[in-house]
Amino acid sequence: MKRCVVFAALLAVILCGAAAQKTVELKFGHYSVETHPAHLAAQMFADAVSARTNGAVKVTIFPNSKLGSSQEMVEQAVLGAIDLVIPTEPALAKYSPKFNLVGGPFAFKDYAATDRFFAGDFLKWVGPDLEKAGLQYLARWEWGFRTYTNSKKPIEKPEDMRGMKIRTPPDFVNQETVRALGGIAQTIAFAELPLALKQGVVDGQENPIGVIYSGKMYETQKYLSILNYTYVATHLVMNRSKFRSLTAAQQKVVLEEAKKAGEFMMKSVREQESGQIAEMKKLGMEVNYPDVAPFQAATASVWDKLKAQAGEENYKKFQELLAKSR
Repeated sequence: MKRCVVFAALLAVILCGAAAQKTVELKFGHYSVETHPAHLAAQMFADAVSARTNGAVKVTIFPNSKLGSSQEMVEQAVLGAIDLVIPTEPALAKYSPKFNLVGGPFAFKDYAATDRFFAGDFLKWVGPDLEKAGLQYLARWEWGFRTYTNSKKPIEKPEDMRGMKIRTPPDFVNQETVRALGGIAQTIAFAELPLALKQGVVDGQENPIGVIYSGKMYETQKYLSILNYTYVATHLVMNRSKFRSLTAAQQKVVLEEAKKAGEFMMKSVREQESGQIAEMKKLGMEVNYPDVAPFQAATASVWDKLKAQAGEENYKKFQELLAKSR
């Protein structure tokens, strides 16, 4: 009888331990190809979280738009169908129009300016909006400055884009900027972009240098005009209910590793750009650096629309944060 009691007690301890070690599985969707720093950062994050939680938290990555577009994956994260996603600001603007202001044309001069801006009170400003939508903000990663490629001619001045069919994501700033410059904005899913460029459905597109390079767009696009007209961070967010279901220790690990992976991605994106541009030149692309002043003047109307969309109060607050960063 005594042995039975001891055995039962040991079995209870084992079962409790097994329950305590139950694995939490997190689905992480993103839209980058496996060679892009975004995927490498995601893998770094997944490996570190698993290692630091002794396998109790397992992150499974779904790259290359396997779970849908950026906008669709954010919606899935809000609903809890997936757990983690790294959308750009426009994809988050549905839940907080403040995000669209970040991508306003020529808001930032360089990466140093963006770092100062995000080191300020931006997160305090947008965080409550995300929480209300059911999202937990984890860390800023980085997509980079977006610029234009096309198969027709160098874009030296705004007039050069007149009549060009330019692919954009379904994002307000990207589309309105093309229109303000006289181009024709056409929405095509990112996964379908290579074929659209190959078939000449559109004349050009806009993306950060790293995306242009990793997507081998130099194979169909002759001209790269570096305007860096909009800066786009990408922000790692998580379904808030799922985040709150983690233990305090697990939450700490997720937050810390999200920040480390973001720093890795930012460093990688920035360090690789000059080499990628040089390589694309070798592969036959013509690269030019237009004077941005005429383009800034031509896109002033986009800021008027952003102000109307986000509201006067939000616009003033954004300008205040921007001024502090300068």
